[in-house]
Amino acid sequence: MEATAQTHWVLPARLRSKLDDHPIGKNLYITEIAFYPEQSTLEKEVMKNNPDHVLIYCVSGIGWYKVNNKKLSLKANHFALLPRKTYFQLGVEPSDQWSLYFVKFNGAIGEAMYTYLLRDKNNKNQTTPPLVGRIAQFQDIMHHLDLMDNMENLLYANFRFYSFLGTFRLTVFNYMKKGVDNIIERCILIMKQHLHKNLTLDELAKEACVSASYLSALFRQKTHYSPIQLFTSLKIQRASQMLRSTKTPIKQIAEEMGYTDQYSFSRSFKQIMGTSPKQFRENK
Repeated sequence: MEATAQTHWVLPARLRSKLDDHPIGKNLYITEIAFYPEQSTLEKEVMKNNPDHVLIYCVSGIGWYKVNNKKLSLKANHFALLPRKTYFQLGVEPSDQWSLYFVKFNGAIGEAMYTYLLRDKNNKNQTTPPLVGRIAQFQDIMHHLDLMDNMENLLYANFRFYSFLGTFRLTVFNYMKKGVDNIIERCILIMKQHLHKNLTLDELAKEACVSASYLSALFRQKTHYSPIQLFTSLKIQRASQMLRSTKTPIKQIAEEMGYTDQYSFSRSFKQIMGTSPKQFRENK
């Protein structure tokens, strides 16, 4: 459940200097954070000398921000990222129900985090699916920032902030719907059920009831890997577990993972894990 009143917190200057000197806290920290719920008023202006990056996230209703005299709408499930030293104005359109989240952040990896989250280099509004856990994380951050201005609460809140930001850069697996209708999910299930075999692309496509060319293009678009690359990775991860937890001979593990000989298994293993199966077992 969302808060019913506007919530706002700003990092005191004395604590910001402490964070900048802290071996862990200096990496990424919140400098200002706010939640603007329905029926509250909002007309915010951030000056050009603002040293922090900005995240604006609209959960419901319609918000807006103005950069270089250009007014851009921010609809539900959209977010915008603004770089440091950007002058902008922020507000909301009249609506029966809307919620807007606002965060300014900085730190040693602040620039890297901003770049990581900025999927669209043209800085257009980006879409993110609604997640109950994301709002819960935000509320937990606010709760600890409001408790007391001390380092322990600051560190905890900023640790949670890492996770909160991570939800805005979801992978294809986070976006996937559950059930057999999702092709990628169905293929991964088929792969896990056939780790003992040496499935070809054609065989995998047949199992998934799609063409091989379509399946290959879909995997590369959504996961940046080919189906066979992912299948091989799953095999090697399973082999790694066996090397750690059992005394099964490497040759037998190779056979159980569908390899015809130990040499080809070792070659695949080293390509993915960076070491041979024997060295991996010895260094476990």
